[in-house]
Amino acid sequence: MEKNFIPGKHSFADFSAVMKELEQDQSIQSVLIFSGGGTSIHKEEYDLLLKSSRLSIMGGIFPEIIFEGKRYQDGTVIIGCSQQMHTISITDWDSDIEEQVSQSVHKINPENKSVWMFVDALVSEKSKLFDSLYNIYGTIPKYIGAGAGTLDFNKFPCVFSNEGMIEMGAVIGICGISTSVGVAHGWEPITKPLKVTESVNNKIISLDWQPAMEVYKNVVESHSKKDFDFEDFINCAKSYPFGISKLNADMVIRDPFKQEDNCIYTLDSIDQGSHVSIMFGNTESLIQGACEAKKKAFEGHDESEAEIMIIDCISRVLFLDSLFERELDGMDSENRSFGALTLGEIANNGDSYLEVFNKTAVVCAIYE
Repeated sequence: MEKNFIPGKHSFADFSAVMKELEQDQSIQSVLIFSGGGTSIHKEEYDLLLKSSRLSIMGGIFPEIIFEGKRYQDGTVIIGCSQQMHTISITDWDSDIEEQVSQSVHKINPENKSVWMFVDALVSEKSKLFDSLYNIYGTIPKYIGAGAGTLDFNKFPCVFSNEGMIEMGAVIGICGISTSVGVAHGWEPITKPLKVTESVNNKIISLDWQPAMEVYKNVVESHSKKDFDFEDFINCAKSYPFGISKLNADMVIRDPFKQEDNCIYTLDSIDQGSHVSIMFGNTESLIQGACEAKKKAFEGHDESEAEIMIIDCISRVLFLDSLFERELDGMDSENRSFGALTLGEIANNGDSYLEVFNKTAVVCAIYE
């Protein structure tokens, strides 16, 4: 892999120069792009370059990015890969997603393949994409990806593809790059399982037949032993995510980011009828969770032969603050990694259902 970093609030000319160098290198067949949310990107300029490229392109704009073990709010990381990616862009969520994907990939043997994906975090129907991929491929390939966007939660074209910059869309890439994925979070439940008695997509209306926000407020204030100003909801909720109970699996975390009319909105959907617990973590449990993700990724593999990609949740940064450097060090003590701090982490390791996670650390070992 060829790793390139364009620092700061760079110009389109800087981005174009790196892309042209990669275009001219015939050993490079595809690129992964990670841009920080502080970087100014004008769709018209980028569209022309992306649409005309011979390279397979996929990536996103994220709250922050990672390069050589350090985090940045702006700048762009461009990774050149020697293997061709078969890419698919999804923008029409009202049509049959499984049919769209199946028509494009039906001739591709998933054995020893990795499926990469970047999706606009604000797409409420993204579960259609995950279900479709799982229905087509099951647990045969490894899956890795991330939710794109920024912490202001405004809509904008935040996904890179060969069709240009995509808003409210997704890009999928399938290739023979060998990967091993580790997923962990470090959050622990502080309540018994609560039944989601009414929800619509990512909007939780009631828990145990009571208004969701009333239940959540009572638990959080009782556990913390202090009153919160829930008008500043993200700051109040950063220590108290939801955990969805899964059979024979670790809890899947959902990140609450907004409350309105006694309802709670999470970054990704929670099915009505499912059971959730309100979770809590401390700095040590979260950092240990990140170390566990790295351990899982490299289990049975030689770390020295791999590139390290980190997909970690931006809300873990909000929780850990300056101590987040310890989390990064736990995942990449030699400062070799690249990746992003994201709005949703997408993964499985070939032995479980494809999930989108929140507030979770994902480490991907890449053997090209």
